[in-house]
Amino acid sequence: MKNTKLIKLLQTFQAAEIKKFRDFVNSPYFNKNKNIIKLNNELEKYYPEFDPEKVNEELIFKRIFGSSEFDYFKIKNIISDLYNLGLEFLKQQSNITTSFSADYNMLTELRSRKLMSLHKNFVTHFEKKFEQAKIKDGFHLYNEYLLVTERHFSKLLEKPSSIEMIQDEFNSFHDYTLINMLKFYALMLHISKENNTSADMKMFEEVYNYIDKKHSGNNPIINVYKYIILLIVNRNIEYYHILKKLYLNNFDELGVEDAYYAHMYIFGFCMDQFNINANRDFIKECYDLFRHAYLNNMVSLGALLYPDFINFIKVFMRDGDKELSQQFIKEFSVELPEDQADNCINFSNAYIAHCSGDLKQALTLVSKVNFPLQIMKVQVKIMQIQLNYQLGYYEETREQAEYFRKSLVKEEQISSDYKQSILGFLKLTILLINIKLSTDKTAKEYEVKKFSDDMNLNQKNHFGIKFWLEDRFAEINSK
Repeated sequence: MKNTKLIKLLQTFQAAEIKKFRDFVNSPYFNKNKNIIKLNNELEKYYPEFDPEKVNEELIFKRIFGSSEFDYFKIKNIISDLYNLGLEFLKQQSNITTSFSADYNMLTELRSRKLMSLHKNFVTHFEKKFEQAKIKDGFHLYNEYLLVTERHFSKLLEKPSSIEMIQDEFNSFHDYTLINMLKFYALMLHISKENNTSADMKMFEEVYNYIDKKHSGNNPIINVYKYIILLIVNRNIEYYHILKKLYLNNFDELGVEDAYYAHMYIFGFCMDQFNINANRDFIKECYDLFRHAYLNNMVSLGALLYPDFINFIKVFMRDGDKELSQQFIKEFSVELPEDQADNCINFSNAYIAHCSGDLKQALTLVSKVNFPLQIMKVQVKIMQIQLNYQLGYYEETREQAEYFRKSLVKEEQISSDYKQSILGFLKLTILLINIKLSTDKTAKEYEVKKFSDDMNLNQKNHFGIKFWLEDRFAEINSK
């Protein structure tokens, strides 16, 4: 029975759910077959491992049917019946989407049976509960809309043609519809940008003009997504600060998913300012966002991907927080995939050592790293070149830069934007060496000017490379 659908399903149950499922199976409303009850009781003894040597069809058959001759189809039938009861059990469980469904079904039944006094009392009761809700996300707005329609029905006999009721129902439907449209638009805009493609965003211009010029609602989640859209479209720092303030001030009222995605969109703008505009102010902005995410258990929405693990270390160390970086490694390294744990930990410690000035230790650690992803391999090579330059290993730096340049030109998994940025970094690093070693004043002046011109005109800051070049150039000029 090891790989049966039933065992796979039961292994997902928490201990409390196993007990609830026992009551469910024992309930004559859902099940009257005593053999199914016996099967469930037998399987429960082996939860959660369900040792296949003890949980097999023949042994289970003997415990249920005693000395009867083994009948494969007989045991298979009750296994199938118990599996179907497991699915029915899942249908009865409340979650964030369906928590109001049972109450809503009760209201509609009361209404259909013309028990309007009871119906009205329950509508009033649920309205008070909805007012007290802390998180008013898309699920809440949908449930609220259902409740408003029931309130409409409860008052229909009193005011058969009340415009106030219709307006109230429309306002609720408006909020529910608007939040979902904005969430879709935000995701479609994000994916379109990431994949250099376009999506068919029906009614986007009309909705955009509405939220930009006319919308004035006070639902914090709608307002968060409103400014996400405005920020994605306009790339305006003023919108960024409004959105960040909305996000931080209303964080406790955002659901886990909305909080995670809001952080993603805000951080995306920060990284554009860091990578493309080389705005040093956003080193601190990125740090504040990631520290907030870490302190509020928002490190990941599900499994922590290893590039995201490394991203936290880089963001913390760019602002100089070595203590938080080491604390993060200690706490979350256990969540790394086994095959990449050593790579991640070595790279992270190399990054910390590099930022802390322990250059030889950083070079030793980064030499042990061999990521499978090309974008991660690129970061390793960048760090090795930076460390060799800072240690004064100029010939090694030249050789590595040339080898890296040739391999990068052929690499198809790296975007042209990243390639151009990294190739510029390699060229400027060689110029730094030439400037540093030059004894010819005229040649040195020419190379200094060329370095400054290329930096100002073309160089972007992916992985912080422009900042690193600026800092090394400042070191040369200070001597």
